Amino acid sequence: MIGAKVIVDMLRQYQVEFIFGVPGDTSIALYEALYDAGEGIRHVMARDERSASFMADAYARLSHKPGICECPSGAGPLYSVPGVAEANASSVPVILMTSDIPLGGEGKQTITELDCQKLFESITKWSSVLKDVRKIPETFRRAFRIATSGRPGAVHLALPQEALKGEYTGEPHTVYAEPDCCEYPAFRTRGSRQVLEELTRQLSGARRPVVIAGGGANHSQAGPQVIALAEWLRAPVVTTISGQGIMPDEHPLALGVIGDNGFHPHAHRAVEDGDVLLYVGCKMGSVSTISWTLPSYRPDRKILQVDLDPKLLGNNFPNTLSVAGDARLVLDDLMVLLKHSTPARTSSPWVDELNRLRRRFWEEAQAALNSDATPIRPERVMTALNRHLTPPSIVISDAGTPTPYITRFLKLAGKGSRFIIPRSYGGLGYAIPAVVGAFFAQPGARLVGLFGDGSLGMSAGELETIARLKIPAVLIHFNNATFGWIRSLQALHSQGKFYSVDFTAGNPCLVAQGFGLKAHAVKSITDLEEGLQQAFASEGPVFLDIPTAPNPGELPPVYSWLRAAEHSKK
Repeated sequence: MIGAKVIVDMLRQYQVEFIFGVPGDTSIALYEALYDAGEGIRHVMARDERSASFMADAYARLSHKPGICECPSGAGPLYSVPGVAEANASSVPVILMTSDIPLGGEGKQTITELDCQKLFESITKWSSVLKDVRKIPETFRRAFRIATSGRPGAVHLALPQEALKGEYTGEPHTVYAEPDCCEYPAFRTRGSRQVLEELTRQLSGARRPVVIAGGGANHSQAGPQVIALAEWLRAPVVTTISGQGIMPDEHPLALGVIGDNGFHPHAHRAVEDGDVLLYVGCKMGSVSTISWTLPSYRPDRKILQVDLDPKLLGNNFPNTLSVAGDARLVLDDLMVLLKHSTPARTSSPWVDELNRLRRRFWEEAQAALNSDATPIRPERVMTALNRHLTPPSIVISDAGTPTPYITRFLKLAGKGSRFIIPRSYGGLGYAIPAVVGAFFAQPGARLVGLFGDGSLGMSAGELETIARLKIPAVLIHFNNATFGWIRSLQALHSQGKFYSVDFTAGNPCLVAQGFGLKAHAVKSITDLEEGLQQAFASEGPVFLDIPTAPNPGELPPVYSWLRAAEHSKK
């Protein structure tokens, strides 16, 4: 066999079902090998390489399998950087294969020559050039092992023409996969008995324990364990944005999102009042801690942290106890010890008070959530959307202006529902291609993509991909003809000196229709309700364009912005 066929065989043995990518001059041998392999692995063609990497990222988050993407040499790797960097920083196993020029062309000004290994070294767990066709099996085993084990992340493999077209002469028995690395996290670890017993003691003695669940809890699929722990301790659960969906939002112990972006004030209150805080799969970064001010310093407060990456333990706060281990396994062991050492709590006046605050928050939000104003308020869009989100629903959002409204007002009912958003680098253009990856990961889920017009401008080409693949997604476009996040910052910090943030709204419905989607222009509440009803009843993709006002006079629910505005008035 030639190398390309060995690569396809290795991918099949790793139970790879989908490869997201874009064809090019240097990938001809790989595409021929995929064609000859017949059924088993499906290539999903994207319209650009950045989108392909975003597709692989979303697929991995939802399937809990490594996401595979590929691109040709030259511009392909350059376009792939945003998605690969986002996946790696978000602990998502994505494996990028870049087909490359012949090794013999190095240093000779060969067209598309690029040092891809060096390009990806700083944004992956491992970047390598496969120079010898005989090393294909061991190299791919190493790639899958590195991507899925420890703290999962991205891996890059450059495949020169010698590796793709060279004849493989190794023994057939050397072409095998490691079953443990077909999913992630691979080789899960758990804390030591001594540390777990101390964790049990700390939580048993807590008067006001709080669980803070981050994205690592979702990656670990630790939702049932988080719920079991919370119910045993009668402990409220708050989440980071990446931890949303870890438990149903209507659960009496699910208090919502903490941090700077789309926060719930009662969730902040829980963290501030808690005497023992258990962080599970949470990096405790700048957003979730509001630049490390939440929680405020209190000598008697105990901070416990569970994370599979020891480098993150105690990185930003002085931990009382650090537990290195997989969230699901650690919580499983913790529950065994708790049940043997302390009875379940049946009531908590403190939690009852937090729920009273939660009810008051939602009551005070009703005016905005049910507003009939036009342009339509983002809160009103979320109210209408929530009524249609039957589980399992996968809601995918871009970064930007809609984010704080979505994270604050989105309600997920559990049962496999998830919320996905690129939180590490906040790159625009994620949601539309991510819908494609999500579809192949969970084809039975209801898919919703939420994005602003800044994001649409960066990924509109993938509307054709969604139409071509007949993906039944509801695509909601917040159209305010501006880079709204930056416009709000200019309103707050630059005395309204708006500069290079506004653009032409155009007619996005015509763009969507041109790519083959059904599209609705939403200009009233009636249009919104009818558009959503038709979209959720459709068996194909539907695009809803919703004009919203670029209104810097009313800041979105971003904690630091609201505080800054208050100080400016004094």
